[in-house]
Amino acid sequence: MDECDAEMFCKRYKNLTEKDLPVILQTNIKPSTISTWRIQKTFPRADQAVKIANSLHTSVEYLVTGQEWEHSTCSPEALDVAVQVDKLNNEGKKVALAVVKGLETQFPLGNSVSINTATK
Repeated sequence: MDECDAEMFCKRYKNLTEKDLPVILQTNIKPSTISTWRIQKTFPRADQAVKIANSLHTSVEYLVTGQEWEHSTCSPEALDVAVQVDKLNNEGKKVALAVVKGLETQFPLGNSVSINTATK
């Protein structure tokens, strides 16, 4: 990729966060490293780009190209649920799946009821 793409990476990163501190705390990437990318107009290593994208709740593809992955249909809320369920042991995952299937009867698929509304 050329220098312009790395510069756009930095611009998209900046558009997603006002300050580096939250990203630094979540990724353990040094402030000087982030600064170097900006000055030299270079990309972070792949593992660092993944950490940055995760901390900003976006994709590496968006940071690099400005476009989201076309096949992504998961909402940020659903992704958060999936991440939490993934942390459970196998038995916990089975219970979580049963709970979700039970919720489908109360909240039909495709219904855009927000979590706040659903819990009132």
